[in-house]
Amino acid sequence: MEYFKKVVLIAVIAVLFVLGACSTKSTDPYYKISDEFKQYCLYNENSYWIYMNDTTGTEDTLKVSDVQDYIAFHSPDNVAGPYSFDVVDMDFDTTENLPMVKGSITAGNPTTGDDGTMRDMYWLFFKDGNYLLAFAPGYPMGVEQLLGDNPGFYTNIEKLDNYSVKGFTYNDVYHTQVLKTEGTSDTVNYQFYFAKNYGLIKWTRSVNGETSSYSLIGSSLIQN
Repeated sequence: MEYFKKVVLIAVIAVLFVLGACSTKSTDPYYKISDEFKQYCLYNENSYWIYMNDTTGTEDTLKVSDVQDYIAFHSPDNVAGPYSFDVVDMDFDTTENLPMVKGSITAGNPTTGDDGTMRDMYWLFFKDGNYLLAFAPGYPMGVEQLLGDNPGFYTNIEKLDNYSVKGFTYNDVYHTQVLKTEGTSDTVNYQFYFAKNYGLIKWTRSVNGETSSYSLIGSSLIQN
């Protein structure tokens, strides 16, 4: 009988534990990627861009080979408490002269500022293991953001009503800047230009007095 009572007690405790777990709801914030930001950065598989090296005239293609989305979790730190957020990774197939291998979108949160609705971030990853934050319009315009040794210093330089690249004019273009070290004797200066429904239309990389510049000359882009 004593054994039977113990079994019943254990069973009751187990049921109460399951019911309590099922009824508990997380109060942590959950952030989704804004629809407006998706128009700038999110492109479906088989989308591609053709870029020209402005110095050599060489043409190279950047193609979205795979897209994965998932939910990530941010542990509490001295800036923000716990929260979950959407992430979308776009793997790139690139020709030899283009360095990018992945673009990653992370949903916005209050730590990226309160300038409008686009608090999301777009990260670029390169063949050599380098990575940086290329586009984060939620930060205040003209205010430099120190993001750490690897991402470097990020700044929203300006938003342009229109901007022309290789004879084609794009609307609603953000101009951003990243300053960082990459094992060079001088600071590396990146300039990026992002257009709605076209993504990255131009970028430059300057270091030790030399500048590499790439401009969009063609594309085939698929968006939801």
